[in-house]
Amino acid sequence: MLSLSIIRLFLAVFRDILYTMKYPVKLTVLFLALCIGATLAATVFVMLTYDLSILVAGSDVRFFSADFFFRALFDIVPFVCVLSLMVLALYIIRHPARRLPLYLTYAGLCLLTWAVFLPLDIMGAFAYEAEPYEAPVAEDLSSGYFREYAGNVYFYSRTFRTSQKDRAVYGEGALIDLTGLRGKAGELYTFSTAATVRPANGYTDTIFANATVMPPVVRKPVNAYKVLQKAARASWSSGLISWIAFASIGLALFSVIFIRNVNSWRFLNASVVMTSSLLVFTINAMIYSHKILSDISLACADFFLSLDYYLPDLLSGVARIREPLALFVNIGFAVFYFVLGLVCKKINSSKENITFFAEEDEA
Repeated sequence: MLSLSIIRLFLAVFRDILYTMKYPVKLTVLFLALCIGATLAATVFVMLTYDLSILVAGSDVRFFSADFFFRALFDIVPFVCVLSLMVLALYIIRHPARRLPLYLTYAGLCLLTWAVFLPLDIMGAFAYEAEPYEAPVAEDLSSGYFREYAGNVYFYSRTFRTSQKDRAVYGEGALIDLTGLRGKAGELYTFSTAATVRPANGYTDTIFANATVMPPVVRKPVNAYKVLQKAARASWSSGLISWIAFASIGLALFSVIFIRNVNSWRFLNASVVMTSSLLVFTINAMIYSHKILSDISLACADFFLSLDYYLPDLLSGVARIREPLALFVNIGFAVFYFVLGLVCKKINSSKENITFFAEEDEA
């Protein structure tokens, strides 16, 4: 009988362990699946947008370019990994579980992202840029199309080069002057030899440059992401301490999980989590791009650098942190979200107790 009781106890404990491990494994598999699937889809999409930069109207379309593929891959991996963590936070709101396994799993995935995936992505980008490669070459601008540039309209009946060594492409055609560039606005001018117009944003053909102009609601987040990506690579190049300071963004984003239950309404909880995460991204991007915040951050960095003489050799790297302001702000976010989560939990517990006693009185 004693042995049977021990066996039953062992089976119960084993079943409880399996139940506890089921949720972390499920979260991990979901996170990795999101990262892999979204990375492949986003890389192909970004690669196609890069293809448009060298595409000329009337030329053959090249759907795959090895150079653009790897550039898109290294550009998109950080975005996909961090976005997958946000999606995972929304999944946790919809499918709650025990707190300890949940926190440990989510913390482990955040650590995996900021300590493994993102550094590997940066090192891969640096290694790829250091290797010789054959970049895709754009074709000469084609003739027979109306092209809008700087408010005017150009039409080339033919395009040519003056010599094989000449990199400039010239055109013969007409200009519809809508801005008064050549004199009176609205006049039609012809030309026999003039340099073809080329957009300043890296595109070859103004037709595709004008067609792919992003609206502000898309352009601003994309620019903010580029700012953070540039700051991440610079921080990694500056050393481990500077990278840890930059990666404190991950700590701030992880702390958002503490405010996932601010209300019994799950949609409101999801909105709070998304808004809080976007706030972390926005403030960090402003630290690296906004003039006033950049000046404050630079003053903080100079102050830390002045402490280098007084610090022991073991802590000398701390004085060389590139952006100490970002580190302080992200730690502040983490503390604020953690405390806010505790307060919301206390308030919700009080409401549950009040409801419980009210139901007893009615009974």
